[in-house]
Amino acid sequence: MLDRDAKPAVTSSSGLPMTCEPASQSPLRIALIGTDGLPARYGGFETCVAELAPRLVALGHQVEVFGSSIGRGSRAADRPGLRHRYLPLRANGPASVPYDLLSFLFSLRRCDAVVVMGVSAGVCMPLMRWLAGSRRIVVNVDGLEARRSKWRGLPRAFLRLSERLAIRHAHQVISDNQGIADIVASTYGRASTIIPYGNDHVQPIESEQARALVRQRFGLEPGCYLLTVARIEPENQIAEMMEAALVSGVERYVVVGNFSTTALGQQLQQRYREEPRIQCIDALFEPQALAALRAGCRLYLHGHSVGGTNPSLIEMLPYHRPILAFDCIFNRHTLADQGGYFASAAALEQCLRTPDLQAWTPQPDDPAFARYRWTAIARAYSRLCQPEVMA
Repeated sequence: MLDRDAKPAVTSSSGLPMTCEPASQSPLRIALIGTDGLPARYGGFETCVAELAPRLVALGHQVEVFGSSIGRGSRAADRPGLRHRYLPLRANGPASVPYDLLSFLFSLRRCDAVVVMGVSAGVCMPLMRWLAGSRRIVVNVDGLEARRSKWRGLPRAFLRLSERLAIRHAHQVISDNQGIADIVASTYGRASTIIPYGNDHVQPIESEQARALVRQRFGLEPGCYLLTVARIEPENQIAEMMEAALVSGVERYVVVGNFSTTALGQQLQQRYREEPRIQCIDALFEPQALAALRAGCRLYLHGHSVGGTNPSLIEMLPYHRPILAFDCIFNRHTLADQGGYFASAAALEQCLRTPDLQAWTPQPDDPAFARYRWTAIARAYSRLCQPEVMA
């Protein structure tokens, strides 16, 4: 059992100590479900939980994080106030529905509020709401997955049903971007609270260290390559950006993503296997290596066209490197309508011929990006978990 009276010593996911703050809200027992669990090995939701959980503990809450034990080489250690629980089910794909439901059922014995990351188990949300009783259910709808082109027919219909039921029956709904909030409001007639992801967890790196790591680990010359960090999905336009980079004559384009686990990723690896100007790096979860790649790039390309606030984009901001992003409502909200944008592969090709004129470089301490701080984000989640906050 989690002890409400424990006084935890808290560290962030990077291992740095965090100050335990007096809670201005009632201390709660909060379960975080719907992700692959920790340590992070999949995507933005896992990074979010890794940063959110210790900060919720610092606010005085007791936190339980659920994860999948399938294929997991290591597990996160429990700390005072923070417990990890692993289930022998896959967290993604069709198994995500029973996985989320079982996580919810196990959490009920020891929680006051459940934060559900995603809408995979939305079809179960009416049952979950009934079983919850006085417990709060807070749902982060993520990027509204049903809108991705990879889903057709019954899978898309299922995801839309899950989305609708999750949004209708949750006590509170979180959108990570104004664009997502607008879709939720126009489609389902429900207001949601906008809480983005954070970026103050990214690790700073000395320029000399970054240059050495980029050269030794990846065989790259600092300042002479373009970079993208993304999941290899059609909506992220990886194939289009690769082609535009080649046609425009860039020296090297580096893409970090889950190439080995997606059909599109494997196709792209095969297509450009003999092309020295395209470098595919499989999913990378080493903070120092990612920091070196980001700090050393000449230009960052962001092709995401759906999904709200993409962590890979806001995690690039602290490195103050030039950015070109796909022109869509989500990216414009993320960058506070600042930035350099391209609207098509042909437009990107032209931008890459004169990148110094077309790209935008984020400035240090830009007040528009203060919202991407994890402590403020944790406070916002904490508030929505409080029983007195009206649905």
